[in-house]
Amino acid sequence: MTSDSYLRFPDVRDDLLTFVAEDDVWIAPADGGRAWRLSADDAQASWPRLSRDGSRISWSGARDGAPEVYVADVAGGPSRRLTYWGDPRTRVAGWTPDDEVLAVTAGGQPFGFLTCAYVVSADRDAPGSRQLPFGQVSDLSVARDAAAVLTGGYQEPAWRKRYRGGTAGRIWLRTRPPAGDGEGEFRRVLTGIAGHFASPMLVGGRLAFLSDHEGTGNIYSVDFTGADLRRHTDHDGPYARQASTDGVRIVYMCRGELWILDSLDAAGPRRLAVSLASATAGRAPRLISADDHIGGLSCDETGQASVIEVRGTIHWLTHRDGPARALAVTPGVRARLPRVLGKDGLAVWVTDAGGRHALEIGGDADGQPVPPRQIAAGAIGMVSSIAAAPDGSAVAVAARDGQLRVVDVASGAVTELARSDDGDITGLAWSPDSAWLAWSEPRLEPLRLIRVARVADGEVHDVTDGRFIDTDPAFTADGKYLAFLSKRSFDPVYDAHFFDLSFPLGSRPYLLPLAAQTPSPFAPQSGGRRIGDDTTAEGNGAKDSGAKDSSDGASSGSDAPKAAPVPIDFDGIAARVVAVPVPESRYESLRAVKGGLVWLREPLVGNLGQGGARLTDDAPRPALERFDVRRQQVTILQDNVDWFVTSGDGTRLVIGDHKRLTVLPADRKADPDNPDDQVVVDGSRARFLADPVELWRNAFDEAGRIMAEDFWVPDMSEVDWPAVLAEYRPLVELMTTATDFADLLWETFGELGTLHAYVTAATGNGSGESAVGLLGADFEPDADGGWRVSRVIPGESSDPQARSPLAGPGARVHEGDR
Repeated sequence: MTSDSYLRFPDVRDDLLTFVAEDDVWIAPADGGRAWRLSADDAQASWPRLSRDGSRISWSGARDGAPEVYVADVAGGPSRRLTYWGDPRTRVAGWTPDDEVLAVTAGGQPFGFLTCAYVVSADRDAPGSRQLPFGQVSDLSVARDAAAVLTGGYQEPAWRKRYRGGTAGRIWLRTRPPAGDGEGEFRRVLTGIAGHFASPMLVGGRLAFLSDHEGTGNIYSVDFTGADLRRHTDHDGPYARQASTDGVRIVYMCRGELWILDSLDAAGPRRLAVSLASATAGRAPRLISADDHIGGLSCDETGQASVIEVRGTIHWLTHRDGPARALAVTPGVRARLPRVLGKDGLAVWVTDAGGRHALEIGGDADGQPVPPRQIAAGAIGMVSSIAAAPDGSAVAVAARDGQLRVVDVASGAVTELARSDDGDITGLAWSPDSAWLAWSEPRLEPLRLIRVARVADGEVHDVTDGRFIDTDPAFTADGKYLAFLSKRSFDPVYDAHFFDLSFPLGSRPYLLPLAAQTPSPFAPQSGGRRIGDDTTAEGNGAKDSGAKDSSDGASSGSDAPKAAPVPIDFDGIAARVVAVPVPESRYESLRAVKGGLVWLREPLVGNLGQGGARLTDDAPRPALERFDVRRQQVTILQDNVDWFVTSGDGTRLVIGDHKRLTVLPADRKADPDNPDDQVVVDGSRARFLADPVELWRNAFDEAGRIMAEDFWVPDMSEVDWPAVLAEYRPLVELMTTATDFADLLWETFGELGTLHAYVTAATGNGSGESAVGLLGADFEPDADGGWRVSRVIPGESSDPQARSPLAGPGARVHEGDR
């Protein structure tokens, strides 16, 4: 390595070199050496280009949201924003011979792939831009006597290695006629070469470019007739990327390093040694708490505390006051899917320590910390979900390969219960006596059925027939019923605009009496009383278990009575399904609580988000509802809920509302004036000091495992995937920002030579991909430095979002106004 950072987007001019590192623009001597920082916007910067006279640098910067064109003097001073396009594909392509900025954007176009070339004035006294008559292009290079443009090629060849599809880059060249009359016409060159082209450059009377037609991205050139093909670099495996030129020299990036080709006649490129000599903020440890990131949560028996994942670490967090206890905070290891295990203060979670998924058990028993104990390492696949038995004796584990296993907590023995070839098993749910396990298993997409297994002997039964979409099973607290959600309601609705019918809702909760002699709780009894009026039972709830809360929130179950056995008669069980008497709607996340059921009811909204009362309204979120079995009544416990979990005894709910955690009673709507009814959890107490590089190391390895697990052919397209990961893994040590890391993953995945494997940079670290509001109007610079309205886009009354604010009532803005 010639630098301790990941360097990208180089450009050279005279004695200066510019590039991007740590999401900022830097300048260094053209032959390498110590660099100095030009921008400091705490936002992603890319594609910096030096002006022809070397006095200014223009780049694409996301300081204000979407990338825009910025310019600054090499000597220093504030940067200036030159464009207001609001398009995420905006990028700087270079400078014209007249020292105007060349840029590409889809701003003002109906689709993001319709990028066009623009000339942007960098003159303070004459701002503005004009579109070049080149049509749809994604990159270009312009000189006095020639112009080269790239069509297609929206993604770098290194991200789509060996791609030969319809959107591969194609190069077109235009040269001035010998007589000097007119501009000439563009003609496509390199038509006989099957490759993915990028970075067209006009160098010394030749057309230079990047191509991987020989298997690896290298720099090539042809003369202006498209003949005399020459290769100028000899990288084998690592791709040359992001090349640019000053008309003589070519600089490019290759795996985080900068290279320079001194001329097309040079024997070969040379690596540039560049030192940033600056503190790297992106690698500095930072404090992360549950207020920043909650990856998973499981509530204890009585709702006094939860075990929680905070960015790959596990913590025990009391809901009211007191410190949180870290159960698993290991650098370079990701722990996730925490679950309370039994009633003695223990928890179980999934860990990837050692590169294989395993279960870890730890916590606090009898006031003493229990160090984590690992079981079932490498025997449970890539875990997608887990569920702990109520008595803490076993853990059900569903994996991404469609297998369902049960792990014995005491011995670590693993037993396979079921295997699906149609997708992941979901909705793991234990019976109150820990003897039965229910789940939702996929069939031919989108159908799913509910299955139940007796864990002791592995006997599996279908309890629904697989003709519908059955999900979210949950045993009721008294063990008499299995509740679940199902899309089996077919009551069509006529469309408002077309003569057609659809099923916009289709879902209901259902109950399944487990014993053949158990009647429906919604049918009248012989004495005129419903199920639940019997004085010997508490409806759908169980009597208090007598569990006591320890002072730190962990529940002690030493004096709790053992749960009664749950009898199930499987003969004719699918015919005993009864609908819960609630309206057809869109339901999710059904759970059983004491005396009833709770679920989330999703609102029915349009895909375009235009159905709200006001344009500024947030999109409606699900409402948390409770169904009381005894009263057969629905109560809205809280509107606008993201997710929830229940306590072990079904008396409390932990609600997730954006980043806010609240504990509510499960049997009624919370009284806002009662402090015991509504407890706001201070998530900042569950925290740890994170090393960003350790997080990236773990994320890189996990991404490699996920790709190996989910790739579309078992042989990874005959690519030695472990060797590829070993080749790119050292580059993780150079990472400083989320965009660096995303770029590294893109290129690593590119080695597989397949499409539809995407990477999105994490937000909150300069990713700069936020949407920008637009005025729905075109403006032109005025001669005296102002702006004049050249067009206000007409509105459309059928779409409240398709009207310019300048065309609204009372605005009175017209074409020609200044």
